[in-house]
This record gives sequence, C-alpha cells and structure tokens, in this order.
Amino acid sequence: MFVGRERELSKLNKMYQGDCFEFAVVYGRRRVGKTTLIQEFMKDKQGYYYMSVEGAKKENLAGLSRAFLSDRDSLQETFEFRDYESMLGHIDTLAKRKLPV
Repeated sequence: MFVGRERELSKLNKMYQGDCFEFAVVYGRRRVGKTTLIQEFMKDKQGYYYMSVEGAKKENLAGLSRAFLSDRDSLQETFEFRDYESMLGHIDTLAKRKLPV
C-alpha cells in the first residue's frame, strides 16, 4: 500500500519528466517508506534499482556494476567499475548521449 508520500513521488516524477539529466538520492531513517517510494516511482519506468549494503565499498561497487551493465551485453557480466568515479563517469556519458542509464 502506498500512502502519504504523494508529495515526494510528485517531485521524483517531475525530475523524471524534465528535459535534463538529474540524479536523485533517497535517504532517511529506517522504516519510513524509502523502498516503497522508489518501487512506486519505478513501476512504469525504465531504470535500475540497487540497495547498497552497509560498510562494504567493494561489494556495493560490484553490485552497482551488475545493476547498470547486466542487461546491456552478456560479455559485460564480469565487468566491474574500478571505482565510483568511473561508474559516475559512465552514467554521465550515457546521460549526454540521452541514453537510458
């Protein structure tokens, strides 16, 4: 059930429908509905969702790499960004080409 987060959902949808690339970070206390908000937002959109794990930089980078590249090319399944800067650079390149991240 999705209740009481219409304002946040509206802001996310407005960003999504804009004519420029934007990056949203959703954070907050535990159990306030962050995951539900994201899932509701993503229902009818093409995109990627990755929930990080606490305190494990290498695991998070590997998970993000898989999330961004898994459906692009089967040869890239073993690819992993070397650091967050290269991953964000990849997202920036895709955004400039107006391709889906």
